[in-house]
Amino acid sequence: MLEFSFTEQHKALLEGYLSSSEQALPYAVCEGYLFAIICSPAGIEVEQWLTAVSGGDEQIAEEHVFALMALHHDISERVFSGQFQIPYPSSAFAKLQQWSQGFLAGIEHFYAELVNSDVLNNEMKQALISSTEQLGFFSLEQSQIAQFCDVNGFEIQTFCQQQHELANEFAMAYAQLVENAAVESGLYDEEA
Repeated sequence: MLEFSFTEQHKALLEGYLSSSEQALPYAVCEGYLFAIICSPAGIEVEQWLTAVSGGDEQIAEEHVFALMALHHDISERVFSGQFQIPYPSSAFAKLQQWSQGFLAGIEHFYAELVNSDVLNNEMKQALISSTEQLGFFSLEQSQIAQFCDVNGFEIQTFCQQQHELANEFAMAYAQLVENAAVESGLYDEEA
């Protein structure tokens, strides 16, 4: 059996590989994307997400595939144990922005279908919308957040820290929320 423990060596290998290709997702985008597809009620085939992450690199080396599989496994373990936290502090805005952008790209596989379901009750729909908006918050440009803070008299670092803390709270339960919404909507089977 293969061991999928994600190590610092895997991370360094992936950061180097992903940054060397204009088509591949940057590492932080990759992390957000993988989080989203792991939360997907339909599941995404390995080949599909590998193609998305690598930018369609048909010559991807086995060591990079293995490192990506280990990262996927690591994120999956944290998601389904309820221990997932966004891997960047609120002070690392550029990385948080990339993570949120990856997350938003990853939910394209299921989000619109769920929130547009006529069967999904309004409370569940609003919970899904609010959670998704919070996890996607840092995809905004920092200047937009600064402008909002200026208009409302908030200190930007404190505001971003609060948004980060809220996002982490939502992240821990996002997969369960998506699963519940998927089952309630009737679009996905509980067994799938």
